[in-house]
Amino acid sequence: MGTGMPGDEKKRTTRQKALELNLDPLIYGSIAEIGAGQEVARHFFQAGGASGTVAKTLSAYDMHFSDAIYGVDESGRYVTRSRLESMLETEYGLLIERVSESRPQGSRFFAFADTVAARSYKKEGECHGWMGIEFQHGPRAKPSRIAIHVRMLDSSNRGQQDALGVLGINLIHSAFTYSADPDGLVDSLVDNLVWGRVEVDYIDFSGPGFGGVDNRQMNLRLVTSSLGPVVMFGPDGKVALPADLMHEKELLLLRGTFRPFMDVHGEMIRCGMDAFAREIGTDAERIAFFCEMNVARYISEGLDEVSDLLERVEAVTGLGYNAMVTSHLRYFRLSEYFSKRGKGRIGLLASVDNIYTIFDDRYYEGMEGGILEAAGKLFASDTKLLVYPNLTPEGDVVTALNLEVPEHQKHLYMHLVQNRRIVPLEPPRGSLVTFDSRSS
Repeated sequence: MGTGMPGDEKKRTTRQKALELNLDPLIYGSIAEIGAGQEVARHFFQAGGASGTVAKTLSAYDMHFSDAIYGVDESGRYVTRSRLESMLETEYGLLIERVSESRPQGSRFFAFADTVAARSYKKEGECHGWMGIEFQHGPRAKPSRIAIHVRMLDSSNRGQQDALGVLGINLIHSAFTYSADPDGLVDSLVDNLVWGRVEVDYIDFSGPGFGGVDNRQMNLRLVTSSLGPVVMFGPDGKVALPADLMHEKELLLLRGTFRPFMDVHGEMIRCGMDAFAREIGTDAERIAFFCEMNVARYISEGLDEVSDLLERVEAVTGLGYNAMVTSHLRYFRLSEYFSKRGKGRIGLLASVDNIYTIFDDRYYEGMEGGILEAAGKLFASDTKLLVYPNLTPEGDVVTALNLEVPEHQKHLYMHLVQNRRIVPLEPPRGSLVTFDSRSS
């Protein structure tokens, strides 16, 4: 296959990609799918000439059959990365064992697999899955692997199946087309998918074909290329699956550029953790804290403010904090994102300067309901806004209780304060420092 640029790649339809793979005599592989039908295989068969590419397709829906083929997952679950890896290793191994010597010289082999929990008449919860490919980046090369975690956002089972099929074809085609251009590979995963149908919140490259790839940068690329709105990093600095960091935890976030991380950030976190734990009646150990960096404004305005993102992630994780990079510009979008994942109690740490922004009508231009609509979405799931006071250069302390909001919003603001949706933080005056909003 050729090595066209991503801009050219976007001109190909899903059918054209499948047909191109089918017509390449040197690409050959197996497809195993669990949970949403044989959606990827279907594209190869409908494009025509599938016998040139597809050695085998498999759907192992019955749990006993799946366990017999791929082994029993220690977690007892089927939509896991370990299940995906077992599927890829098994299918790739069988392919090499059975057909590698009979195929033309110069062939490159692959195994594609997905295991997903799609919407059904029984299922109304989160719809997500693991998808991956094990493949040779060159003839007779040791296999390389790409694994992704995807969330399906279509409201119907049929829509989710269709989106998975398109994403799977994109992954296989891009693995062979852009293995030398991982940035282009990530960008091409959204080809022929309208925004809002899928989210990819984790990607991992491994193997000899990706020796120089930094998976942290690739996951940041998911956000900057609009493939996913959120990626997360654990205190060890490694990319983490959001569901793992959030599991059975309450969430507290501090938004900032963290360029650099300052003493006031540390004070905000210490004060905010204590206050949030008291507000919701839990122990601090039950709270997962994140330093959140938003890139939406920089992307939309074309600013070069994302080039040092990895350095900032390294800085906050090096201090022992979780890091989160998002494309959600407005605060209520964060609340929506987490509430859809079953996180009803969320704490957002903010400075007094942030409150001025949140209660600025211009911040909600284009929204039919304006600030009232935004406030409803922000606080709908028991989100709490914990406000850290500001020490002015003149020595005055501005708090959530004495700050000046626009006259027409005072009743709304006081309603939120009185109902503990906006929570004033009360650190010792001696710990206050002048807050620079440019670092918030």
